Order: sequence, then structure tokens, then C-alpha cells
Amino acid sequence: MTIHELTQNEKYKFWYLKIKECKESDLSVQDFCERNNIKVSTYYRYQQKIKMILCDHINNETELKNEVAFIPVDKQECHNERILIIKGGIKIELDSNTPYSSVEPLLKSLL
Repeated sequence: MTIHELTQNEKYKFWYLKIKECKESDLSVQDFCERNNIKVSTYYRYQQKIKMILCDHINNETELKNEVAFIPVDKQECHNERILIIKGGIKIELDSNTPYSSVEPLLKSLL
């Protein structure tokens, strides 16, 4: 289930907002539930469901960000040029003739 589906589903939307309201209040879960006529067990059940949905969403986003896209290079156009890879404070310069088998593990280690 995506975040969009979560907010579209009225039941999950209700519980997401209730859990958020409880977290933002200075009340314990027990006190919050008593004041809102909610069973504590029901609160925790939906808290766990919402947490799982949000964790799945974060994991999916992380997987998408960690994908590496490779662009084919026509070797005839390369005239011993340099390849520059920069990530954060890391700067790697490679010869354009560096074999792919050497470059692939290097790129994966940067993820």
C-alpha cells in the first residue's frame, strides 16, 4: 500500500491522524485512548499496521534511489578520455578504457 492509498482509505486515514494526534499530545496512550473512547489494543493494532505501511513505503523509495542506471558508451567516440565520478566528498577519476568489471564493484560500493 502506498502513502496515497493510505490516505485514500478512510479507516487508515482516521487511524493515522489519531496516532499522530496522540503522539503530538502530552498524554500517555492509555489516557489518550480513554479520552477518545478508543480501546488501547485497537490503537496499538492500527499503530502497527500504519507503521508497516510507512516502512514499506520508505523501503520502496530507498530501493528506487539505489538503482544504478548504465548508459551504453560507443567506444569509437572515446579518445582515451577521463571519466569523473563524484559522490559527496569522494572524487574518482578513471581512464575511459577502464574495464567494466573493475568499474561495477566501485559503483556499487558508492551506494
